[in-house]
Amino acid sequence: MTDHLYQDGLFQPDDVEFTKLPRKVITLWRIEIITPAVILTAIVATVLGLLMPWWLGWNPLWALTAAVLPLTAAWSWSRLPARWQFTGYRLDEEEVLVRHGLLERSLEGFPYGRIQLVEVTSGFWARRLGLAHVSISIGVHEHSSIGPVTTEESARLRSELMELTRQKAVEL
Repeated sequence: MTDHLYQDGLFQPDDVEFTKLPRKVITLWRIEIITPAVILTAIVATVLGLLMPWWLGWNPLWALTAAVLPLTAAWSWSRLPARWQFTGYRLDEEEVLVRHGLLERSLEGFPYGRIQLVEVTSGFWARRLGLAHVSISIGVHEHSSIGPVTTEESARLRSELMELTRQKAVEL
């Protein structure tokens, strides 16, 4: 049935079988990268620039230490479009498939008959961009998130997943 997805579909970015996330997701991911990077860089630069010269003496290598975080954030920023290419979901006949990851890719399947909870959440920046996460749980430690998707899509996904879950529960 969907066995070919587990081998072929996991590593193919341009297949039509997975629904891609909206392009606004890249903006959200960039905000989630840049906000802590700026705050932590300011803290590190302050500590290294003001306090370290008194304790350990001034050394130009301290400035390189402060540059590590912004360089890491810049590298992550540049990889976001490729990450977006490999992130998506698919509502199959028997299960929900969630694919994500760039360097370490994963494909998770959640059978409709085992889904216990479908939850929609939206953080501060996601709400500003009109996005929300749809979380699926099939047990205490087994869960995944679809998204972020648009708020309209999240409401549709939640109701569709709940309906498919009810149908499969009746069949079982």
